[in-house]
Amino acid sequence: MFQLNLRQKMFACLTLQLIFFVVLGLTFFKDFKMFHEDITLLIHASKLSNICLEIRRYEKNFIMRHDAKDFHTAVNYVEEAKSYITDIKNDLLIMPQPNHLNNLAAKLKQYKAALEYLKTQCTENTLKYDCDSQKTLRLLGQDLVQISEDLVKLERHRMVDFISNFKTQLLRSVGFLLTLTILTMLFLYINIMLPLKSIEKAAGQVAKGPFTLLPVPVKKDEVSSVIKAFNSMVSELKQHQEQLFEAKKLSAIGTLASGTAHQINNPLNNISTSCQLALSELKEGDCQYVSKMLETIEQETQRAGEIVRGLLEFSRTQTFSMQAVLLKNVVKNAMRLVASEVPPGITLKKDIPDGLTLYLDGQKMVEALLNLLINAIHAIPEPPGTVSITASADENSELASIIIEDTGVGIDKEHVQKIFDPFFTTKNVDQGTGLGLAVVYGIIKKHNGSIRVESVKGQGTRFIITLPYRQNDQLTADRDNNETRVKNA
Repeated sequence: MFQLNLRQKMFACLTLQLIFFVVLGLTFFKDFKMFHEDITLLIHASKLSNICLEIRRYEKNFIMRHDAKDFHTAVNYVEEAKSYITDIKNDLLIMPQPNHLNNLAAKLKQYKAALEYLKTQCTENTLKYDCDSQKTLRLLGQDLVQISEDLVKLERHRMVDFISNFKTQLLRSVGFLLTLTILTMLFLYINIMLPLKSIEKAAGQVAKGPFTLLPVPVKKDEVSSVIKAFNSMVSELKQHQEQLFEAKKLSAIGTLASGTAHQINNPLNNISTSCQLALSELKEGDCQYVSKMLETIEQETQRAGEIVRGLLEFSRTQTFSMQAVLLKNVVKNAMRLVASEVPPGITLKKDIPDGLTLYLDGQKMVEALLNLLINAIHAIPEPPGTVSITASADENSELASIIIEDTGVGIDKEHVQKIFDPFFTTKNVDQGTGLGLAVVYGIIKKHNGSIRVESVKGQGTRFIITLPYRQNDQLTADRDNNETRVKNA
């Protein structure tokens, strides 16, 4: 099926409006020209009526006084009327000539003949009495007046009809123009304004973090091309943001690695000491003591392995995978990774219900909590201080809350609305990139959750994470299956 693009549709719409205005203008021009001739004829008809009345007046004067001057004046008015009728016929170019003009011209000819006959046939004495010629003249005079009055009435009636028809035509034209304007505005709103609004809204969402693709319309026009270009841009931005987030993650890994080295050094020292003691006791044959040292070595080896395993799991790139996870284990892993970053005088506290199971990506949530914990630690420039993680669930609202709170310096009010924007930071250039909280925001949004901040300058900051909570047998079964799978691995 043939489809017009947006430019062709707009051109067709404007062309239709132009054609309408041209047709309307030509119609009104023709009607006004006709109206002008109607007015002209009405004026002429009124003048003819006045001439006929003057003819009758001098006719009566002539009959009463038999004055030649009255006769000649009446004849002059008759000639004037005949000449005026000829002028009227010549002026009527569009409208049809009324029959009244021909009838009036014939009557004027008869009237003039009757008037001349009356002058020659009737004497002054006979004029004082009614004679046949006098009666004929009077009847013809009455006909002149009647025809002229009928012509005036006809033109008045035609003008009233024209005005009435013009009003109807004008109302129809205005109605059609109004309808066409509304349809044009509706077309522009549906085909241009709505898509632009959706693009504007999506652009605002992109600025805040989530990258949502717009549905591409089936019809192929300029708007669909713009939406395709926008979606392509969003996809590229999403890839670049993931690369930046991965770079932020690698930066965090580098920071954690130095602390992990110190954490591993303690179990390695214990392993070395236990090995030396076990070797020294081998010569004396104290197997029980050697066995105890070997158990210590095994415990310290497992401890070092857990530290390294946690760092490896955090650094490993995985696809986003939702499953039932014990929140307590997620918090434990995050706190173990950040332990090396905690300076003396700052206390880490946690209060997580034992059975609280959430449907989430454990590794991504560890990454989010780790960023929040590192920010909370950095918000306490001078110990002592406290950083705490608490969690609770509301089965009625089916929401779970995770609160990370510190007793640091707090956040300025003008910065609270911007802290989740990418690259926004109040730290020095060598202390932060402004991606940490943007990473957290993106992870929480992927979990269909929300995050907000409450802060009082000089007293501390609270980050409240809200996640969907579904405590049921299926989640428990998923969690048990996942734990079994991990152990078997």
